[in-house]
Amino acid sequence: MAACPGRRGEGGEPVTAARTGAIGVIGAGAVGQSVAMLLAAGGWCESVRVVSRTGLSARALVTDLEDMRQVMGSPVRAVHAVNPGQLVSCEAVVVCPRAEFINAYRTNVRMAGLNANAPVIVALARTLAHYQGLVVMVTNPVDVMARLFAEVSGCPRVYGVGSNTDTARYRLTLADVLHVPAEDVEGHVIGEHGDQAVVCASTTRVNGRSVDVPVGWVRRELADRPARINAGLGRTRCGPAGAVIAALRAGLGLEDRVVELSVNHSGRWMGIPLRFTAGTPSVCLPRLDAAEARQLVAVDVKLRDAYEPLARLHVPVRPSWEEKPAVTRTATCITTAAQAVTVTSNTPVVTDWALRYFGPWWNATSTAAADGPQVIADVNSDRVTEITQRVADHAHEKTVYANASMLFDRDDDTVLASQPDDKLAYRAEPGGPLHIYGCEDVPVALAAARLAREAVRGQLMADGWSILHASAVVRDRQTVLTLGDKGAGKTTTALLLARAGWQLLANDRVFIRREDNRLRVLPWPSAAAIGLGLLEALDWYDQVRDRVQRGEQLHPTQHQKVTDALHSGSRTPLWKESGKELKPQFFPDQLAVWLGLTLATEGHAAHLLFPRIAPGAEPALLDEDRSVEAGDFFTAGTEDRYPDVFGLLPAALPSTGPLLDLLGELPRHTLRFGHGVKANIGLLKQITELAS
Repeated sequence: MAACPGRRGEGGEPVTAARTGAIGVIGAGAVGQSVAMLLAAGGWCESVRVVSRTGLSARALVTDLEDMRQVMGSPVRAVHAVNPGQLVSCEAVVVCPRAEFINAYRTNVRMAGLNANAPVIVALARTLAHYQGLVVMVTNPVDVMARLFAEVSGCPRVYGVGSNTDTARYRLTLADVLHVPAEDVEGHVIGEHGDQAVVCASTTRVNGRSVDVPVGWVRRELADRPARINAGLGRTRCGPAGAVIAALRAGLGLEDRVVELSVNHSGRWMGIPLRFTAGTPSVCLPRLDAAEARQLVAVDVKLRDAYEPLARLHVPVRPSWEEKPAVTRTATCITTAAQAVTVTSNTPVVTDWALRYFGPWWNATSTAAADGPQVIADVNSDRVTEITQRVADHAHEKTVYANASMLFDRDDDTVLASQPDDKLAYRAEPGGPLHIYGCEDVPVALAAARLAREAVRGQLMADGWSILHASAVVRDRQTVLTLGDKGAGKTTTALLLARAGWQLLANDRVFIRREDNRLRVLPWPSAAAIGLGLLEALDWYDQVRDRVQRGEQLHPTQHQKVTDALHSGSRTPLWKESGKELKPQFFPDQLAVWLGLTLATEGHAAHLLFPRIAPGAEPALLDEDRSVEAGDFFTAGTEDRYPDVFGLLPAALPSTGPLLDLLGELPRHTLRFGHGVKANIGLLKQITELAS
């Protein structure tokens, strides 16, 4: 195998504009301080969350970082996290604590902390068990500690820095000897971050040409260089911190590059070069001559000998599947328009969620049977780890599903997928059930509801139903459909009419099919988003706030800023940087229980409305003849929230031509709303009375 190229990004200069979420740093010592400072100064993460053993050093570091942020105008916030468990929502966690011990070693100095640091790392691994983000281990002996953390925690993406720093020192040393820029040197140090590190001299190149490497002198310099730093500063800090930043940027997909990291490769944990492309690593070991190969074997033996006593002490023996206790499974059957799917789970949270989510609009019942199409949604962290690792290790595709990154791999029509941010994994086979696995019950319940709806959606579309981008209300089975672009007032219209006594069928989209000469309409079950300003205008704000303050929960997809606003009493609309409004998210049953609305389960299209909102204007009918168009329907090309990763939708979608013909025959009005609720309702009553 050819040697890996140098550290330049494959596309040229690294992309510094890319940003990511929070990064956690455990340990506020020399390296932790330097990592946090580089993150805060770099500007490419949202925040740095710092944890330390006593909390004193973490608070001090956060205060220092706040000063730096103010001076530099950095967008990166510094946050003191009370305990490591608060880092589970971070994109990545850097582990660099150091136990108190006296290092009297003259050789193998990094092994001196083996027994002292192991309990610290084990405790952190248990706290962060099955964390799905990126973990970068710094604590020495880093190769052993990375493996210990990975095997105790079950985390799928654990990397140890060390060989990265050694490689940088090697290139600097050789460049100094040969009087060339370090950027002209291509070569690696692999294996252990320690005395037995393997210098890959046989494949080292300078300006593309092989060179004679003074290996003995290089080895002495690799040991002397950190010793000189320690003698003057007490600890190495900047070099290891730089290695951490390189690992983070590569592992988070912010920069394509080669990084030498300690990782499990073919059952051996040691430092090797990894080529990261969009966050996905591939091994690119250089060729080794016979002597280098023997050295690498010796490194493996040394690291295994150091690890095995710790494993016997700290790594639990995982029971086999047969030894696990039986779990009582529950099931919920979801049906509408003669189509059905059954959700089964090893936790009732998932099936109860399906009952609550689908019951108000479709038909959902508890059942003991599981015939027909199934979504099997289990809390099983081992399966999450297994599938996530398998997807990461193979060539895979990327998409965004329900606003979260998804990686997926198709192999002989079997689809494996993972959403690391949500700690979810999926498996789908042709003709078989769709399996969902997660580490916590609520994310599994959310995923099960989404995909159960997608499964029914596929059945409905195969039976001739289409999806129309419209809100809908019903009276005497006669349905008023409201259409328009985002912000036109579809939800406002539906809620105004529902508040005036109509039944709410949908707030954003509906299923629609021609039956004889009528258009039958079904709801699309979903959480309902109602802005703070609209809640206030409809006199619902105070009653919603009272319930939230009493501890009742809205839908968990709601942004924390919205919850905070309800607690504080703020009625000011909230916005993302993208311009999208952040809104309270209601379960379907909360529309009835909290807001007093009546929900409908179906109807027949009878009237079309095309509103627009003009603040300050008087409500009025407009002399415009807008009609339903092909772009008002959802297709595989326009559906951006739920791409068909698992093949749940039919290959050919029903034609919308016949629907457009019938919709074109319905009475329709274009209208303008102001911000006066009573006046708007008056206009709607006038129109709907004309329609009836």
